[in-house]
Amino acid sequence: MENDDIDIKELFLDILAIVKFELRFYKDKESPMFTRIVKTRVFQQKLQKLKDFINTYFEIMYKGDESPINQIALRTQLDNVARITNYYNDLSSFYKDQTQNLITKEKLLSLIDYSHIESLFLVFTNILDWEHYKSSLIFPHDKRKEKLLKEFLSKLASSDIKEVEDLIDLEQTIDSFVKSIEVEL
Repeated sequence: MENDDIDIKELFLDILAIVKFELRFYKDKESPMFTRIVKTRVFQQKLQKLKDFINTYFEIMYKGDESPINQIALRTQLDNVARITNYYNDLSSFYKDQTQNLITKEKLLSLIDYSHIESLFLVFTNILDWEHYKSSLIFPHDKRKEKLLKEFLSKLASSDIKEVEDLIDLEQTIDSFVKSIEVEL
């Protein structure tokens, strides 16, 4: 994900695909066919897409290691990963300042590769929260695209989105949504 080359519409569609996958996962989880669903190639491809998105985002954080914003983001995300995966059994603040030393880039990539899918969804959600409420790491120099992303994430986080069908409605209006926001800018 080279920040300047990112097609905002494609990014939105990728995020929507992962959120749809998440909603379907929790719905399918109740199905007696769930173990078969998980073994399908389609399911595994979607899972890999989720892992790739998370890995790419962490690459952005590691790449900008001289940026204070990237450093804060990395520390926040690593603390989140540590909590989610229960990396430390002692969740006190004793290890707080050691997160980056304890969870190296290699360990992080390994954690992402072998984490349970529900943990990956939590990491993904935390990434979207960061992009929604903090300075964007995906578009650090393009304020127009950053605003578009924040508007999109607001729409995605709205209480109107409860099921996959709601996402399909958003997906179908993505072109007009991008155009309407671009007009405002």
